[in-house]
Amino acid sequence: MLHLLKLLFVIYGLLTSLHASSKIEIFTLHSYSQEYPWTKSQHEAFVDTLVLNKNNIQFHSEYLDTKRLNMTQEYQDEFLAYINKKYNDTDIDIIYVTDDNALTFIHNNYKKLFKKEKNTPVFFSGVNNLNMHKQLASDIFKGVYEVKEVKENIELIKQFSPQTRDIYFIGDDSHTYHSIKETIEQEAHTFKNMTFHYISDIYLSKVLAQLPSQNRSFIVLTTIGHFKDEANNTLLVEESIAKIKEKQNIILLTMEDAYMYKGVVGGYVTNGSSQGREAAKLVLKYLQNKSLEDIKSLLKSPNTYIFNSKELVNARVILSEYISRNATIIGKDIDFITKNQSLLLSILALIVIGLIFTIVLIYAFLRKKHYQNSQTPLNEECAHIKSKLNAKDQFINNIMLFDDIAYWRLDTVADELFLSQNLLDILSIDGDIYKNDPNALSYFIHEHDKALFQKNLHMVKEKNTSVNFTHQIISSDKKLFKVKHLIYTQYSEHKPSSLILGIIKFE
Repeated sequence: MLHLLKLLFVIYGLLTSLHASSKIEIFTLHSYSQEYPWTKSQHEAFVDTLVLNKNNIQFHSEYLDTKRLNMTQEYQDEFLAYINKKYNDTDIDIIYVTDDNALTFIHNNYKKLFKKEKNTPVFFSGVNNLNMHKQLASDIFKGVYEVKEVKENIELIKQFSPQTRDIYFIGDDSHTYHSIKETIEQEAHTFKNMTFHYISDIYLSKVLAQLPSQNRSFIVLTTIGHFKDEANNTLLVEESIAKIKEKQNIILLTMEDAYMYKGVVGGYVTNGSSQGREAAKLVLKYLQNKSLEDIKSLLKSPNTYIFNSKELVNARVILSEYISRNATIIGKDIDFITKNQSLLLSILALIVIGLIFTIVLIYAFLRKKHYQNSQTPLNEECAHIKSKLNAKDQFINNIMLFDDIAYWRLDTVADELFLSQNLLDILSIDGDIYKNDPNALSYFIHEHDKALFQKNLHMVKEKNTSVNFTHQIISSDKKLFKVKHLIYTQYSEHKPSSLILGIIKFE
């Protein structure tokens, strides 16, 4: 008996060891703090994208916090010693870093990291210094560069105010600011009738003193997370923006989505979530091929237009139809679905309960009639049930015709998807082609939002909850729609739930 227990213990140990070794260990190093919005959005998108596609990843996260601390050689040496000691027994498979300082740290100390013999691939996002592309070893470093798009923002200002000739770029005098300034200066010659002014300092008070006094002056934020007050305390981004906006004569634009606080109109911005998501895609490609050979860094930043509706009104500027159609607009009045979510959930619950109750009654009636009259063909009764259900779906279709709302229902047990007629019409979907395909709806979700859609669908199914999110849908004739999507499930005896419902509000 003792020998048997020893044998079982050895087998358990081997299995545990094999399971542990199958995990992918990813070390992440961020330039800034974990609560800095830009860092947080990159990290969450990176992790979510990988977790959605892989279930055996272990993440280890560290933060240089260089908005508050200077990255001196002494600090680098101490930090290097810290992580080498902390991760001495961890076999790191992949390194992921965000922003310039973290990449510089890894690049400078790569051969001293973790005291491992193997070449560990390094992936990055949010890096402004394009010169790093020439310095980094292509067999080790791959990532996504953060390029501030100057041209689009200048064209935006020219649209807002054709008579404007002076544009002011302000920043915190950090290494990142100077990388951005260099990019802007390379574009300046294409705007011959305009003058660019650069205002930067580590102390916000000195920047405020240099801001223009002319009415309706356009100020563009570059990077401002390193601003300090007179007591040498690092300011929160929203604190800096609030102080800048105390000057009533300025119109404030941004080149980074993390700065979309009160007082900021918006702009053509770098997007933290897109940066992290694209870096994760490079990691997934590496994990699939076990090689960096066919992977290329993204030199074109995945940027987008974003605006605050209320700030547009306050600044008395109007977006062109083209930009408005392709932009994310925040701060709008509560939309129909959000405002009436409780009512819609109640209606859906009543519809589902009524539908289930009707099915149960029809089924009971069918069984009773089958025993009473064996001459009645069963297929005729089934056809009768199907017509009843079709009538219920038609009732739902009629409800969903109001205010560009569409409806769908997925039965995961029967593997059947019902799409309301309104949804079929808006997306130009041929119901005959897709009627037997339970994945039909996912084909029309925008490529950038497929992972988000699948994640939310999975969450609803597993947790019997509801989610409300915004994304884009493309019709079969290539029309792009921005939608508000509510996915909901009624309690079911199946765990996870088998009946999932969705309401789509087309904006």
